[in-house]
Amino acid sequence: MKFLRAQAPTLSADFAASVAEAEFGLTGRLSPLYSERDQNFRVTEANGAEWVLKIANAAEPDAVIDCQIGALDHLASVAPQIPTPRLRRTRGGDGIARITDPDGAAHRVYVLSFLPGAIASDRSLGAEDFARIGATIAGLQRALRGFFHPAAGNRGLLWDVREAPKLRDRVHHLGALAPAAGELIDRFAAEVLPRLPHLRVQTIHGDVHGHNLILGADGGVTGIIDFGDMFHGPAILDLSDALSDFMPDARDPAGMWEAMTHGYNAVQPIEPAEIDLVFDLMVMRQLVTLVITAARAAESPDEPDYIGEHGFGAPAALEAMMTMGRGRTTALLAAAAGQSAPAPRQPVAALMERRRKVMGSRPYVFYDPPLHMVRGDGVWLHDAEGRRFLDCYNNVPILGHCHPRVADAIAAQVRILNTNTRYVGEQVLEYAERLGALTGGELTACAFVNSGSEANDIAWRMARAWTGNRGFLCQEFAYHGITEAIDAVSPSAARKAPMADHVRTLLAPDGYRGIHRHGTPDMGRLYADDADRAIRSLAEAGMKPAAVIVDSAFMTNGILEPCPGYVNELFAKVRAAGGLCIADEVQSGFGRMGAHFWGYQHHGATPDFVTIGKPAGNGHPVGVVLTRPEIFDHFLEQTAFFSTFGGNNVSCAAGLAVLDAIRDGDLMRNARETGALFKAGLKDLARRFPIIGDVRGTGLAFGVELVRDPATLNPAPQETDRLVNLLRDEGLLVGSEGVHGNIVKMRPPLVFGVAEVEIALGALERALLRL
Repeated sequence: MKFLRAQAPTLSADFAASVAEAEFGLTGRLSPLYSERDQNFRVTEANGAEWVLKIANAAEPDAVIDCQIGALDHLASVAPQIPTPRLRRTRGGDGIARITDPDGAAHRVYVLSFLPGAIASDRSLGAEDFARIGATIAGLQRALRGFFHPAAGNRGLLWDVREAPKLRDRVHHLGALAPAAGELIDRFAAEVLPRLPHLRVQTIHGDVHGHNLILGADGGVTGIIDFGDMFHGPAILDLSDALSDFMPDARDPAGMWEAMTHGYNAVQPIEPAEIDLVFDLMVMRQLVTLVITAARAAESPDEPDYIGEHGFGAPAALEAMMTMGRGRTTALLAAAAGQSAPAPRQPVAALMERRRKVMGSRPYVFYDPPLHMVRGDGVWLHDAEGRRFLDCYNNVPILGHCHPRVADAIAAQVRILNTNTRYVGEQVLEYAERLGALTGGELTACAFVNSGSEANDIAWRMARAWTGNRGFLCQEFAYHGITEAIDAVSPSAARKAPMADHVRTLLAPDGYRGIHRHGTPDMGRLYADDADRAIRSLAEAGMKPAAVIVDSAFMTNGILEPCPGYVNELFAKVRAAGGLCIADEVQSGFGRMGAHFWGYQHHGATPDFVTIGKPAGNGHPVGVVLTRPEIFDHFLEQTAFFSTFGGNNVSCAAGLAVLDAIRDGDLMRNARETGALFKAGLKDLARRFPIIGDVRGTGLAFGVELVRDPATLNPAPQETDRLVNLLRDEGLLVGSEGVHGNIVKMRPPLVFGVAEVEIALGALERALLRL
C-alpha cells in the first residue's frame, strides 16, 4: 500500500538552507520538524519571522501537492479567521519549486508560514478544550465545503479508513490480537463501507489530532496544520478520526467524545445516519493505526516510529472503545448531538407478541423465527443483531434497497412541493409520457393510484365500463391484490372463501407438472384452449368476460417461463368473447425478465391494460394503469375518478428516478446476463441434487421446484420450508411459492451482480447439503 513505508526525504540541513534561499529568498536558522512522510524544516529569519520548508515525499503526485496549496489558498480567501498556514511563493511567483539534490534525485519543495503556539498534545486538555476543538473541526469543514480538486478523490490514502480492507493481510503483525482484528475489518467491509456512500461527502482535512493542532496560551486554537491527508470523502470522518486520535490526550475518553461531538454539532449539525456509524469509524481508525504501526515495525524497522512514540494506535485505546461498546457510545454521541438515543432493541419474541396484539393473531411474516430488519442497502438487508443478508426475494426495491438516486429524488422533491393532480404539474406528465412510450405508444393514457392492487381494481372497473360485461378470468393460483374486486381473482390468497360467482380460473401453462408437459407440440395453444371452458362456464351462468388478468411471469403459479403462443391465444379468445386483457406487470415489469421492459412483451402479446405498482417507486407507493385513451375516456364519461395521492409530485419523482436508473445503469442487460449466469448455476445444482426437480426463470426471476421423487413429481413442501430457513441461516433470503408450496422463489434486485450470484449459489449448495 502507498506510504505503508513512509520513506520520507532525508536531505541535509545545509542543502535545505540553500534551496530555501535560492528558490524562496528565505534565509535563517533551520531546525528539523517531524513529518510522517515529508521532510520539514522550521526556518527562523533574523527578524523573527518563521516558516516551514516542506520537501514532499517522492511518491506524492504533483496534483496532490497542488490540491493542498489550492485548499490553503481557498481557506485564506473564504475563511481568513481560521488559523491555517499561508503559502510563501517562490522568487518566480510559483507555489512549488522543483529541485534536484546532490545525488540527482528530483524533489518538490514549498514553504508555509509557521503557526506559533503549543502542540495540543502537550497540554492537559479538558471538556472545554475538546468542545472548542470540535467546533474548530466543523468550522474548517464548512470552509472547505466549496473546495474540490480532482486529486482529493480516490487517493487510496493509507489513513483513510475506507482503505482498511487492504490492510487485512497485515493483521498477523498484531500477534494475539490478529484474529479479532481480522474479524473487525471483515465486518467493517461488509456492514459499514456500503453505508458510507449514502452520507454527506466533501473535501476534508482528514487528520485533525493533537499533533496537528496548535493552541494559544488561553487554550484557543491558533493553528491547524498538515493538510497532507486531505481527501474527498464522508464529512463525518473528520470527527470520527479526531475522536479516535485524541484518545492519548484524554483523561476521560467518554467525556472527550461527548464534548468534542457537542462542539462539532453546534457548528455542523450531525445527521442521525452519521451518528449511527461514528463508533464503527472510530474503532476502525484505531485499528488501522495499530496495524500500520505494527507493519512498519516489522517491515521497515529502520524508520522512526513517531506514531507509536506519541501514543497513537495503542491496544489499550482500542480495548477501551470495545469495552464502552457500540450501544453506549452511540447513545452518548447522539445525546451530545441533541438527538434521541437509539432505543434498545427488543427480542423478536417480544416484538411478535406486541404485533399479535395490534396487527392480528395470524402474523404474516417470513422465516421461523422471523427476522427483525433495521436497515437495507443495495442487495443487502441488515437485522437488529448486525448480521447482513443477501436479498434474493424482495421484488419491491427493484433497484436494491435505499437506492441513492431514488432516495435523493424523493428527499429533494418533498422539500419543494407535494400535492395532487388537481393542480397542473410537469412531473406527472413526463412520467406518463415516458411510461406510454415504453409500451411502444400502444397504451398512453395513465390513471395514477398508489399500489398494484388499486391499479388492478381500476383496470377492472374500466374493463367493465367498456364491455358492459361482468365475468373475470385469472390463473388458477394467481395473486393480483387486496381490494374486494381483485381479491376475487387472487385464489392463492384464499384460505376458506369460495370463488366469486363471476370468476373463472384457468389452467396455468406449467410444462413441468401440468396436464401438458414440455415437448408437447403446440403446448401454448393447448393450454389456451382451457379459456374456452371458462368462457362457456360464464355463458352458462349468463355472463360474458369483461377481462382476463395475467401476471406475465406467472409468479404465484411457480415462476413459469413464457410458453410460446399461450398469452396471445388466450387474449384472442377473451377478445372474441367480448372481453379486454390486463397485463399485471407489478412483478414481471421494469426489465426484470431481461429482454424487454414489460413482461407481456416476452409473450409477443399486446394487452388493453398494463398495471404497475411495487417496483415503480423502488418502495415508494406508486401505482399506474396504462390503457388506450378511448377506454379511459369512456370510463370518465361514466364516473368521476380521482386519487388524492395518485400521481403526486414525490411519487412521480420516485418513478422517474427508477426509470432513469434502469436506463442509465443498463439494468435490463444486467438482468438478462446475470440472470443467465444464475440460472446456469441453479441448473448445475439440479444435476447434483435430485431433490431439485425443475429450474425455471427468465431474467432475474427464478423458481426452483423441489420434489421427493423425480419420477412421480411428488412435491416436497416441508423440505422447501426447511431449505428456505436453512438459507436464511446462510445469510440468503428467498421465499416459497406454488400451489403445493414446493417452489423456492427468487427475485433479486436488478443490480444483482456476478459476485452476488456466487454468494447465492454457495449458500444454496451448503443448505442443500444440510437438507
